[in-house]
Amino acid sequence: MHVRLVCAALLSLALMACTKAQPTQDTAPLPPVEPCPFVYVYAPGNYIVDIASGSEVILDPGVQEFDLFCSPGEARAAVNEAVRLGVLTEGDWRIYRLEGSMEEIGQRQRNNQHTLTRMTQIVDWVAEGF
Repeated sequence: MHVRLVCAALLSLALMACTKAQPTQDTAPLPPVEPCPFVYVYAPGNYIVDIASGSEVILDPGVQEFDLFCSPGEARAAVNEAVRLGVLTEGDWRIYRLEGSMEEIGQRQRNNQHTLTRMTQIVDWVAEGF
């Protein structure tokens, strides 16, 4: 009888170890967002004229979805790829720096990508060597 109790106890411990909750991808926390000193977006080149004249240029995510980037290079690579894939038409796409931090104006999407979540002002454009 004593052997049966020991066997039952060992079996019970083994089952508890097997059924211990393992973290799944659904419940695993997202990795922390890398800090971005500045946030960039691509948009039509004609905004430069308005910014240069001192006008406020505001992007509204309610009108259009805007992808956000931590560097001008990432933004340029994304717009070039979107044009190559036919998602965007060829044209004068420029890179702009936005007001606010990624945490303030962005929302994480898939693959650590971010989109604009609130109306935000364009602060300046990025001079690129063409």
